[in-house]
Amino acid sequence: MTDNQWGNVAREELLNMVPADGKVIGSIGCNFGSTEVRLVEQGREVHGVDIDPTVIAVAATRLTSARVIDPNDRHPFEKNSLDGLILADVLEHIPSAWDALATFSEAVRPGGWIIISVPNMRFIPAAVRFAIGGDWPEHPSGIFDRTHVQVMSKKRLNRWCQQAGLIVERWFDRYPPHNRRRELAFKAVDLLTLRLFHNWFMFQILVLCRKPGGSS
Repeated sequence: MTDNQWGNVAREELLNMVPADGKVIGSIGCNFGSTEVRLVEQGREVHGVDIDPTVIAVAATRLTSARVIDPNDRHPFEKNSLDGLILADVLEHIPSAWDALATFSEAVRPGGWIIISVPNMRFIPAAVRFAIGGDWPEHPSGIFDRTHVQVMSKKRLNRWCQQAGLIVERWFDRYPPHNRRRELAFKAVDLLTLRLFHNWFMFQILVLCRKPGGSS
């Protein structure tokens, strides 16, 4: 569940997705806790889990709690114990991830939220590499991460959320990171084409969902 391409750096795009409500938050695949620690600094209670003891050793010094779990653990938190849940680049690594999402979401109370990020396999460079180059390489990280077992698209993730009984509250844009010129170029072309091919320009798929019931 750990994607070390992000290293020990807070992910601003994820922090921008986190709603103002929710004091008790869980993070599955928390990595070093570099993003979640910012929520702790806001006064929130954040509990992280990951399969990698190396990153948990660091996360435990930053979060309210952090512990190692088995890769097959579908109940890392008790039912209705969380106000919010972070699933940052986790689902693409899990077999039958649609079932995992439904089970993970049980930990969130009615009215609570879940933020999800996954790589977009319809991203233009990846699609070109596969359609024209005829290859899907095994890289140590990124869209072609060799540990990915799910092909992710916005429609597929939306269907998984619906099957899990979640209500999509908002989709977020995520153009190519790490290169400002490239990011601006993708955004400009997206706008010039009236966002008709918007999903092809997204490096990642980011969504905020709610569990029905309760008060948000």
